Amino acid sequence: MEIRYRQGIVFRIRRPSNVPRRHPSKAMTQALRHLAESDEMRPFVAEARARRRNVVVEVFHSSDGHPLLIHVAAASGRQAKEGAHAGTGTILAFRGQAGRP
Repeated sequence: MEIRYRQGIVFRIRRPSNVPRRHPSKAMTQALRHLAESDEMRPFVAEARARRRNVVVEVFHSSDGHPLLIHVAAASGRQAKEGAHAGTGTILAFRGQAGRP
């Protein structure tokens, strides 16, 4: 599933193939928006835009629906549309349940 947030920023929700599709919760969507607008992300987004690249934020979920990994990458418009994992980025891991490291 793909959610276009702003021009040049795409949220992509990934799940195992055997798990039914479902829309992300409002809380997850809001968390991704906060991530995209954070002070830490501003230089990355600005550099991607300067290079005419999109920022793709991919959230990988486990089979039970918990987010496992968030991958942020700068990708060309073509790569962003095709879902290619390209560019450089930052990987942030989620472990356990909300509020636990």
